[in-house]
Amino acid sequence: MNISITFRQMEPSEAIKKYVTTKVSRLQKLLQQPMTAKVTLAIQKQLHVAEVQIASGTKRGEARESGEEMYASIDKVVDKLERQVSASKGEQVSKKRRSKVTVRKVTQTDEGEAVATKPRAAAKKKAPARKAKLARKSAAE
Repeated sequence: MNISITFRQMEPSEAIKKYVTTKVSRLQKLLQQPMTAKVTLAIQKQLHVAEVQIASGTKRGEARESGEEMYASIDKVVDKLERQVSASKGEQVSKKRRSKVTVRKVTQTDEGEAVATKPRAAAKKKAPARKAKLARKSAAE
């Protein structure tokens, strides 16, 4: 995990560096690969701006937040990134569950021609509890 912190128009503070490091490092738990984060903290007019960009493998996340206090801005930007990362993780899992394999059965006729039959979904294994329930039901009948 690599976190770089940049301060603009403000003095660097060890307390803020430590706070940012602990908050941003929480995101690593949600990612599978090592994370790289670029944090930019700035003061623009009267607003405290926190901007964070993270990269982990092929996943990218970016968020920006401004407010009256720097610590509050950091909290909000980390919350935004948590939502982005968890949403992309859920999307990845749902795509994995949605995919179905279709199997096309090919038979040969007596003349040697290949004929494809209607595609069907791949057979799924039934859960052991389901099998036991079906066995009890058939035994009762």
